[in-house]
Formats: sequence, C-alpha cells, structure tokens
Amino acid sequence: MKKTISLLMAIFLWLSFSPFSALAQAKKPKIYISVDMEGIAHIVNAQTSPGQFDYERGRRLMTAEVNAAIEGCLAAGAGEIIVSDSHGNAQNIIPEELNEAAYLIRSFPRPLLQMEGIDSRFDGVIFIGYHPKEGTPEANLSHTIWGTKFAEIRVNGRPVSEALFNAAVAGHFGVPVILVCGDQNVVREAKENFGDIETVMTKESIGFLSAKSPHPKVVCAEIRQKAERAVKRIKEFKPYVVQKPVKLDLVFKNIFDAETTAYLPWVKRTEGKAIQVEFADMLAANRFITALFAINNRQ
Repeated sequence: MKKTISLLMAIFLWLSFSPFSALAQAKKPKIYISVDMEGIAHIVNAQTSPGQFDYERGRRLMTAEVNAAIEGCLAAGAGEIIVSDSHGNAQNIIPEELNEAAYLIRSFPRPLLQMEGIDSRFDGVIFIGYHPKEGTPEANLSHTIWGTKFAEIRVNGRPVSEALFNAAVAGHFGVPVILVCGDQNVVREAKENFGDIETVMTKESIGFLSAKSPHPKVVCAEIRQKAERAVKRIKEFKPYVVQKPVKLDLVFKNIFDAETTAYLPWVKRTEGKAIQVEFADMLAANRFITALFAINNRQ
C-alpha cells in the first residue's frame, strides 16, 4: 500500500513539474494585429502610396508603431502574434524591420481583406493606424475601405467605419478588440462601441489633409504601454457582435457602380447610387466587399 501511495505521489509530482503540466502549458494569449496606414502618427498626406515623395518615411513610421504594439504584447506574456498589413496593396510594413516574434500577412486579394487570418483561436485584436469613416468632419484621410468607390457602408442600417466593420468580423469568432490606435475620432468611436478598451490617440486631425501628432517615439512608447496593459486585461473585454442575418448597404460615389453591381440577381438596388444585400453573417458580407475590391483592382 505504501509503495502504491509513493508511486502515485511520484507520478503527481512529475505531472506537476513536467513540461506537460497544465501550469507549464498555460495558454498564452494569441493576438491578431490589423494595421492600416492613415491613422499612423505623422501620416497626413503624401505618405500613403508608392510613388509619393514621403512614402518610404510612411512605411517606417507604420512599421515602428506595429513593433511597439508587438513589444507590449510580448511584455504581457502574449504567445503567437499575427500582423495583417491592411493598407493599399498590403505591402507597406517593412518585413526585415518587423519584430521577429510576429508573423506577417501581406498582399491582396485575400478572402477577409483587412482581417485575413482571424479565427476563434485568437484572444484579442489590435487595430493600429485606423482612421475615421468617409464623411467624418475634421478627419485626416477619412474613408471607408475603398475611398475612390464607397461613399458609405451600412451594416444592419448603421453607417460603419473600418474599425466597426472589422470588429464585427472578429466578433463573429467571439474575439474582442482590445486596443485601437488612431485620431481623436477613432478613439472616441472605439470607446463608445467597444467599452473600456485601451486606446492611443496618435494624432489630432485638423482637416482632411492635416493633423497634429506627438513625436513618433512618444507615440510608440504609449502604444507599447497600452498594448501591454490590454493583453494583461484581455479577459475584461467583450466581442463586438452584430445581429444575423446581416444587411449590407453600399452607397457608391458613382451611379455606374451601383447600376452594374445590381446586375447580380441577389443584389437589390435601393437608390440611384446604393445597393443592399443580405448575408448569413459578417464573413459573407466581408467576402462580398473583398470580391468587388479584387475584381476592380486586378493587375
């Protein structure tokens, strides 16, 4: 009997301190980071597209803010980190300058556009460089997903920004947004819709092509701090979930786009420049927008 007890105790101790123990294998938070460019500090006008005189500086500023978020996540004990380059051609972040701990998703097209790679295995989402929706007053570089085409996107009747739209995609998988970085409009919207999450105001928008930002090092230091705090608080946050089925309204800037998109039999034309489509969920709605974007931007 004593030998049996001793053997059981030995097995218990081995399990407790072995690499296979629950303690040793405690799940580290898995973080998804979606990165746009217009909300990065000091990105104001000629830094967002290849060929612009200041684009290379824009890439460095963007990469630096992403690295700051990664460093904060790691300091808080995060595990796998996926970074989604989600601006323009999705090849803006400088790969060799990105923190080596992260994986990088690059280039379009891809099924879920700015949220490609998200699934239920993630614990939190971070938005870096996000900007206000189309039509927001005093909003630097404001637009919604496709600035040359879309005047407005509505989900279940409500106008949404890219932050709200993408948060709903994450919410489909039960994953909450934990940190949002952008101008004063983005920060205000995040607080109003996602609860008491962490935010960083990277700039104070003055107009469509102007803004005031702190020094990039100051912004990055705050992003690092807030990312660390967000991961430590990760169990406090709740997903942003929209009701299903999802009614998606697209208001185009050009009447021709609404007319031709409505040739599809499942698309309803609601106004001269507007269409509506009903989808089972946010993933299907996202894929529809992705398809329109990809077909019209094929190189």
